[in-house]
Amino acid sequence: MTDTDICNMALSNLGKGVIANMEEGIEDARACKLFYETTRREVLREFPWGFAHRIERLAVVDTDVPGWSHAYGYPAQCLKINNVFNNDYRGRYERFDVINIGSSTKVIVTDFEPCYADYTWDVEDPELMDDLFIQGFAHLLASKMAMRLTGNPQLGQNEYQLYRARIMQAQLQDAREQEPHTVFESSYIAARKGWNHV
Repeated sequence: MTDTDICNMALSNLGKGVIANMEEGIEDARACKLFYETTRREVLREFPWGFAHRIERLAVVDTDVPGWSHAYGYPAQCLKINNVFNNDYRGRYERFDVINIGSSTKVIVTDFEPCYADYTWDVEDPELMDDLFIQGFAHLLASKMAMRLTGNPQLGQNEYQLYRARIMQAQLQDAREQEPHTVFESSYIAARKGWNHV
């Protein structure tokens, strides 16, 4: 799977032909190049995709931020901080904020140390993306290109609805994976418990 493959999936959704790459001097390729990167990041931010999930200990930044005890560097290639926490990942999540210091330095501020971040990584390689993400990405990309390439706003709306359906499907799958499983006792164990109370 490549970025060109994803573009061609989106173009196919619109009833268009294929491109060799986004650098081609044709309108379909120019539309793909215009919308591809912003759409990829939008879909990554939409849902905590497993392939883009990272947990990382943050580096301390030597700066004072009024109202906060500690500042930490923002992770490289981070698209969205989902949560921060102290030593125990199973424990509670902590209060934090993301601010800019200077003109372009982004930091995470908290009142504890050490600090770990649970965040969405800016995945660029399509080989790392799962199938459901790619399907949703192609539909959203098609929805953004629809008016430019077809002049049909309804087609764009249809593609957006298909994108939302993929996000809902991802949420359902994620909920099932995290759902605690009920452990059923065998009749033998239940009987043994009954004997112990006699």
